[in-house]
Amino acid sequence: MKRRRTLNVAALLATATASSEWGEWGPPPPPPPPPQQQQPPPQYDPQQQGGYYGEQQPQYDQQQPQRPPGPPPPKPPAGPILARVSSVVSGAGVGCGIGKCITGNASPRFAAAGAVSCFLSCCIGGRFGDAALALGQTTVGAVKKSRALRDGRYPVFRQFKAGLGLVQREPWPPGAPNPWRYKRQSAIDPRFSMYEALGAALLTGGVGINFVPLPPLVPRSLCALGASLFFMSLVVVRDARGDAARCLAARVVASIRVMLAAASEQQLVSKTAQAWGLGAMRLGAVDKKLGVSRTMGRLFS
Repeated sequence: MKRRRTLNVAALLATATASSEWGEWGPPPPPPPPPQQQQPPPQYDPQQQGGYYGEQQPQYDQQQPQRPPGPPPPKPPAGPILARVSSVVSGAGVGCGIGKCITGNASPRFAAAGAVSCFLSCCIGGRFGDAALALGQTTVGAVKKSRALRDGRYPVFRQFKAGLGLVQREPWPPGAPNPWRYKRQSAIDPRFSMYEALGAALLTGGVGINFVPLPPLVPRSLCALGASLFFMSLVVVRDARGDAARCLAARVVASIRVMLAAASEQQLVSKTAQAWGLGAMRLGAVDKKLGVSRTMGRLFS
């Protein structure tokens, strides 16, 4: 009986010891966590944006837009108001040129139509507004860039005076007895090529004669051809008159290069093409809905 009680006590001790991993020699239990301090209730404050003292505003994860890799976009050469005014003036000039090519006269109606079109495009916005603003920014940018051509590299008036015999001749391009073999020695030397000068002479003579009043019976096309050939013949002459003609042709080429650079910076060609494409799509949709082309075809058939 006594032995049975001893076995029962040993079994109970073994069960109590197995209830924990270390038994009575294990580490002490961890201390209880400290009591949390209760924050005082927020008080209302009408001048604070949240409305209550101690109330934290929700913080949103605002990610800054990342700029695409590469050089930053160029700063526009004109502000919004100047760009719109320049767009209207440039539109009037483009309309005048289109009217000159169509009717042969610089009609003010085409100029007014071009100015009104650019003004309405700026007001509408979208692709049409982008194209009109790009035209205005290109004009202002070309004017600002053309100021760099006044540094004395293309002395047109000085060469014209020498051609008239008013001042002493200075061969142009400088440092080249033979203009066909001219090469730039440094960055400050003018850019010149006889092939570019001949092309500029052909263009200037043909376009310039269209703005000269001629008698009604005189064919303007023959006059333009004669003016182009005469200007090209002056470019190849090696005297004071040839210097003036080469300097003027090089100045025209430099001005065209400046305008192309300004148009490339403002993406004028791509924006104009997008505007024309959108306009063609809208006209096609209107024609498909109203059937204007079918009606005109029936009338003229």
